[in-house]
Amino acid sequence: MAVRPARDFREPKAIEVLAFAYALGVAGTLWDWREHLLGPGTQPPHLVIDLGGLVVISALAFSGRIDLRSRTFIALYVLLVLVVVVAFGPFVLMMAAPRSALMASLMHSMMSSGALLVYLPLVLLASWSAWRWLIQEPLNWWRLAAALGIVVVAIATVWDLYWHQTHPMELRTSMAGLPPHQAILAGFLIGLAGSRTRRPNRSSVDQMRTSRGCSTKVGVE
Repeated sequence: MAVRPARDFREPKAIEVLAFAYALGVAGTLWDWREHLLGPGTQPPHLVIDLGGLVVISALAFSGRIDLRSRTFIALYVLLVLVVVVAFGPFVLMMAAPRSALMASLMHSMMSSGALLVYLPLVLLASWSAWRWLIQEPLNWWRLAAALGIVVVAIATVWDLYWHQTHPMELRTSMAGLPPHQAILAGFLIGLAGSRTRRPNRSSVDQMRTSRGCSTKVGVE
């Protein structure tokens, strides 16, 4: 009986998921800029940005061979749950009870220095996921770009929170003028560029070698 090979999420599925998620982040960021040009801005663009980032992190963290009982998997899973709560919790609360005391308390806490610590799991998870994905294959520029793009986004997200804390009275007609928002877009674009640059897969390389071998034999005969 033939043994079925273990599933490997690295090639090409992970690259396709990364490209889609990074493109989603770019679209959400540009949408957010447009909404701020038209008015005070809305939450749906932020939801798209967060969703794109979480899909990128998930694709990087859980690609390749995974032991579901390992401590690494458990730690990644716990960090991912924390990041999901931090990313989507305020959005859900705003949709469910926008004028509640809990929402007012949350908005007040976001302007405190302690709020920056809440976002540290995001930076840690993004960095860990990128490192885990990079060590699974030989390093090259497109893999580095695809992995580091989300790290730039995560750091820029913390920077964005700090920027709004230190510039509470700053009024801008466009979020595109804020350095943290530019860095977020740059991170998504870096990741998108890396994930869209594909190397030939193993089957294609094998077919090329086979065809070359056959042509060589024909020439000799």
